[in-house]
Amino acid sequence: MADVTFEKVLANALALSLDDQRRLIELLSARQPIKPRKTLKQLAAEQGKKPVNFDELLKLGEFFPEDESVDELVNFIREARRDSGQRSLE
Repeated sequence: MADVTFEKVLANALALSLDDQRRLIELLSARQPIKPRKTLKQLAAEQGKKPVNFDELLKLGEFFPEDESVDELVNFIREARRDSGQRSLE
């Protein structure tokens, strides 16, 4: 879609039959105006999100024992998922 240009779109529109050109004009005229996009800050504020606090992130990672590797964690998760006896909705 990167090679789409105004000239190509116009040429394709002019190649339409007159009835199709009229329908295209009606469709384009009936479109709602394009609203400006919200900024990232606006979206975050609407969703109640705050800037990242790296100290809080570090505390979240403290549950992981320092003497264990990531591979051990991944293997534990895989084994826990395979064992359906440990799953509970309660």
